[in-house]
Parts: sequence; C-alpha cells; structure tokens
Amino acid sequence: MVFTEVMVGRELITRGKLPGYRYSPGVVVGDTAYLAGHFGVDKGGKLVADDIASQGRQALANMRATLEAAGMTLEDVVSMRVWLTTYDDMPAFDEVYGAFYPVDPPARTAFMVEKLPLGAAVELDAIAVRDSSEVKARLA
Repeated sequence: MVFTEVMVGRELITRGKLPGYRYSPGVVVGDTAYLAGHFGVDKGGKLVADDIASQGRQALANMRATLEAAGMTLEDVVSMRVWLTTYDDMPAFDEVYGAFYPVDPPARTAFMVEKLPLGAAVELDAIAVRDSSEVKARLA
C-alpha cells in the first residue's frame, strides 16, 4: 500500500521508508507533496557507493519512486534542497542533476554540512505540486 495513513487531509507516503527510522518519506496535502530527505541507498538502506555521482543518481531515483507512489513525477518538483558534505562535490552532483533535469529545473538551494546520516555524501528533499507543468506554462 502506498499510503499507510490518512489524517485530517494528509496522506503519508511509506514507499521507500528506511528501516529503523521514525519518519515518512513523504506527506501529501491536497496537490502538494513534501518529501523528506532522500539518500543514495538501496532498498536495504545501504549506500550504493562512496562517490557523489552514484549517490546523487540513486537519491534522485529514490525521490522519483516516492513521487510516483503519490501519483507525481520529478517534473512536479517546484523546490529542492541539496545537502552536501563538501562543496568540491557540487560540480559532479550538478552533472547528475542535469541528467534528471536537462531543462526547466526546479528552484534549488544547496547547503554544505559537516556530516549526513548514514555517512552519505548527499541528501535531497523536495516540495512537489501536482500538475505544476500548468504553472510553468503560465510563467513561460
């Protein structure tokens, strides 16, 4: 089941939840999805590799799967936050990001932090709005 709980207008997305942690990978309220931090991990919660490109690619793929569970796509993302453990990884991450968003990427903010959970090199969270392509068309 995609949604485990419906509470006063919000639906909790459980697809991709890491074992042993108390959180929801996403929460949908109306046409808006709020995605928790996503990492470059496999289904068992293990990092796919040490390098930023592999982790970034997997984190974006995991985010896409969470959005699909909510009936959305990466194109519905309007804002994304990126946490990196070193600014030196930004060019490599940006190249991976560009493969997922070759045109019209969402708003994005990047933060540099000392450490991330699981020893990850990158963590992503996002806000998505269903059918945001209509909004993008109006702004074009």
